[in-house]
Amino acid sequence: MSREGSYIQILQSAAQMQVSIASILESKAAEAEKSRAWITHHLNAAHFASHTEQVQQPLEIHEGLLELIDAMTKMELALGRHLQILVGETDNENGGGMGHFQGFDGGAMG
Repeated sequence: MSREGSYIQILQSAAQMQVSIASILESKAAEAEKSRAWITHHLNAAHFASHTEQVQQPLEIHEGLLELIDAMTKMELALGRHLQILVGETDNENGGGMGHFQGFDGGAMG
């Protein structure tokens, strides 16, 4: 297989991964909506022994959501870096394109 064919295969695989990630996120959004509806209709102050428990439960849910968002963000940034390397290599060989964006991490913090 030629180098260009390999690049095309890598890009097709990356595109398929993005489709799969979108499907995962869509499922998570539907699950979150169902959870939200259940929580807002079934959990109230009477279900908790104290105010501390009432506050702790939503905090645990939010922490789980933040961990999920953080993991997905890291995965997307890694995919983006790999694609930048690929695009940067092909553009440097061809003398242009987005090669000047190498090292750009999509605005990720630390």
